[in-house]
Amino acid sequence: MPPLNPLQRAAFTASSLVKFLAAAGRAGILSPEGKISALFTAGPTLARYRFTTAREVEAALATAPERTALIDDDGLLTYRQLAQQSKTIARWLLNLKRERGLDTLRIGVMARNGRGIILPMAAKGYAGAELFLLNVGSSPEQLEGIFEENGINVLIIDDEFADRIPEPLGDITVIWAHTSRDHGTEETLRRIALRGDEGLPALPAFPRHGNIVLMSSGTSGVPKGILRPEPLLPFVVGGYLETVPWRNAMTVQITASMFHTWGWSAVNIAFATRNTVVTQRIFDPENVYRQIQNYRCDGLVSSPIFFKHMVDLPGNEKWDTSTLQFIASAGNALTPLLVERTNARFGPILANYYGSTELALAACATAEMVAADPTIAGKIPPGTILRLYDDEGNEVPRGEVGRIFLTNETALSGYSNPNAEMVTIDGLVDIGDMGYLDDKGHLHVLSRSDDMIIVGGENVHPQSVVEVLERMPGIHELHAGGVDDETTFKRVAVWVVRTADENGRRLTAQSIRDWVRDHLADHSIPRDVNFVDLLPRNATGKVVARHLPPSTRED
Repeated sequence: MPPLNPLQRAAFTASSLVKFLAAAGRAGILSPEGKISALFTAGPTLARYRFTTAREVEAALATAPERTALIDDDGLLTYRQLAQQSKTIARWLLNLKRERGLDTLRIGVMARNGRGIILPMAAKGYAGAELFLLNVGSSPEQLEGIFEENGINVLIIDDEFADRIPEPLGDITVIWAHTSRDHGTEETLRRIALRGDEGLPALPAFPRHGNIVLMSSGTSGVPKGILRPEPLLPFVVGGYLETVPWRNAMTVQITASMFHTWGWSAVNIAFATRNTVVTQRIFDPENVYRQIQNYRCDGLVSSPIFFKHMVDLPGNEKWDTSTLQFIASAGNALTPLLVERTNARFGPILANYYGSTELALAACATAEMVAADPTIAGKIPPGTILRLYDDEGNEVPRGEVGRIFLTNETALSGYSNPNAEMVTIDGLVDIGDMGYLDDKGHLHVLSRSDDMIIVGGENVHPQSVVEVLERMPGIHELHAGGVDDETTFKRVAVWVVRTADENGRRLTAQSIRDWVRDHLADHSIPRDVNFVDLLPRNATGKVVARHLPPSTRED
């Protein structure tokens, strides 16, 4: 199917706009709390700041200035304080730009959840800058490549990552975000935010709309900088708001990493709905329970690996989580067992969002959909065009597996490295996954395109092996992947972490193979079974396959 013609595009945009406005109206984004002033400020703030963190902070300042905006490891900020500090940081940055004769502020931020990343996100919109959200797992070599490739001239960084800063750093101004020691006369984000505006330049009435640049996981070499526009009306937000009862003036605990698409999106939606965001720099399942109970949180925004840690926590039933109205998951695939355990602990309120760093939201599944089918990715949100293609570039019919391609108004506009290539068909971008659409048009995702294992001509999706084995007594967690085989070219291998009990001690490679043989076809049976003490994961909870020990046969 070719790209939409202008008439089809106009109709599609109009339909998406209607859905977005309906969802935004229910959530209280465009006319929060029914205040007359909000009706007059919504249009101008959108025109000035688009759908950015600055826009949401500015709108909240006009409608709910004394509401608590953020509770983090450093304390509490109201929306008035968040706006004041963000603006002061923005003016300081503009002054730095003037003093150094910079053409554009190109700000790298390497900070964990909290004001150390949120204040720069808002300041970016007020000042008009390019903002690069850096993965907290980046190595010195990766950072050096990012700085050189992207022309970073300001670095805002938690001081726990000081040893990651490459030397020599060159002409980059360093600002310490979260600090654990005295930095003397060095600039800190707190010192800048609280020093006042005297002598600093005024903020532009209509700031330049630079990109938010998110980094790929960087499995090898320099991570790709993914250029993400900040649109006037992000229609896909309607999908977020339709999927869970995310409403005005809630309190939401956000564990999802804010340097990642999921956490960054959640912050903007939470501020758009004038929520109180509760977060912590380093994930601790007991503290998440404590925050939900003490702050009577309405929502929990996180990822599957963190849900697992929460339901695994001994004695977790002592915490009162009855105020939760929704749990929103993204960043990793949910498994049937984890859905069952999470819903058993919190009630049937777990919803799922599926997307990518490049393409944001691609599908969303309500709690009812997830409970009925834990493997579903969900329905396609407003503003998104999604199609499935085979390897020859032909669109596949419903029910058949294909490569997932899509686009929406928050999709990447390109990469910061112009030599990085986007894979596209008919104007749609390859998300890198395999899946199919059911008879209702709902998306089901099977695996990464390059993760699929072809065993003697048969396709094996690693996730299917994981979902079968996670129910086996004695397995705490596992990862499945492909390894070379001299007979079938590829075979399945698994890396298994045992439980610390008798079931775990009884596990053998053969018992694992027998379990898979009883539930799946023979080509899904692992050739290699590797027992490991832990699975290497990045900050978002994904297993980093390159850090797994080499696979070996074990009988």
